Amino acid sequence: MNLIYIDPGLYNNLGHHANSCRHIVGEARGRGMPCAVLGYIGIEPSLKDELFATPWFRCNTYGNYDTDPVCGWLMNFEVMARTTAEDLSRLGGVSRDDIVYLNSAQPAQFMGVVRWAQSLPEDQRPTVVLEFGTDPGLVATDTGEGRRFSAQDPRQDCRATLLRYTARILGEADQRWLRLATFDAQASGIFQMLLDFPVGTLPLPRQAATSCRDRSGTRPITIAVLGHQRLEKGYDMVPELAARLLNTRNDIRLLIHNGWPEGLVTQQNALRALAAADSRVILNEETADLTLWNSLLEQSDLIVCPYNRNRFISSYSAVASEALSNAIPLVVPEGTTMHAVMREFGDPGTVYTEETPDALFGAVVAAVEDFDRLAGLAKQASNQWGMTRGTAKLVDTLLSWRSAP
Repeated sequence: MNLIYIDPGLYNNLGHHANSCRHIVGEARGRGMPCAVLGYIGIEPSLKDELFATPWFRCNTYGNYDTDPVCGWLMNFEVMARTTAEDLSRLGGVSRDDIVYLNSAQPAQFMGVVRWAQSLPEDQRPTVVLEFGTDPGLVATDTGEGRRFSAQDPRQDCRATLLRYTARILGEADQRWLRLATFDAQASGIFQMLLDFPVGTLPLPRQAATSCRDRSGTRPITIAVLGHQRLEKGYDMVPELAARLLNTRNDIRLLIHNGWPEGLVTQQNALRALAAADSRVILNEETADLTLWNSLLEQSDLIVCPYNRNRFISSYSAVASEALSNAIPLVVPEGTTMHAVMREFGDPGTVYTEETPDALFGAVVAAVEDFDRLAGLAKQASNQWGMTRGTAKLVDTLLSWRSAP
């Protein structure tokens, strides 16, 4: 049996792609499982060497290969799906004993993998585990009768339309070889509703990577915002949040990491000005490899996730999961997958209900004022994390899915 780990989005250390590969493939190789890693053709040489990866896929997961304003969204999907299927057809020796794991699929990769696998003789199809790492592009609306979801205009966001379109070519027989999954039960339920096809839940492949120290009593408290910053992650609120915290609290300092500083220039310049004026602000603009990322986690006492609620109702957060596994309290938006997993592990953090600077500031201040209690709960959460989460549990699940529908 071979594990064939495929990810057209694997090309540098920005975001979660490299760390997911490190954790999952590292665990599998540690068990003596033969593993192949197939990434984007433009993968950085140092990452390729570290992961023993092969440059393979011609289209990047997030590439845009047709910009026509009317039908570019559809042409881009077709180009990427066709190219992905063609690239997979170059694989030799794949058998039904193997597991093909696709990390962080978008609609085109979903279609490409399905077309490729369906082209194989039924008795040669491997078990394909296809993980959706981001939300499906639905808009959630809370009504008196419960939460409702709707698809967007595909010219604005085509993901829900194309995910549903791809799922329509699946039949009951495809359940024998295809396992669709997310890393969160709430997200899996939403994907299953959209796709009308079973969607399972994999254990989060994040685990303790720091000292997991009990942060109770720590002063000043290092409040951190970490990761690949984008508008959907609420980075537009961070400069105001930082300024207000610096003006009102003398028991804190700030650690702000942005692995993509050129993405939001206005916000980044505002934070650079704050860092230049106040030594309590540590601003890191490096793309984080594993060593730097673990160091950032170790330095953090409270991690703030000022994320878009609609986006993270149906998508997990790697940053939030790493906070919980490493004994770090959190601030997260209400009703999201982050809120759900935080509740599961004893509520070591605070939530905010409105996506406004005032609500976010209030939740951060509440966490600071209740910090020692939350830090104790975070330590307990870290102790419990490995019982249900982590890469060992994930690989166990992959092996069980290989032989079970």
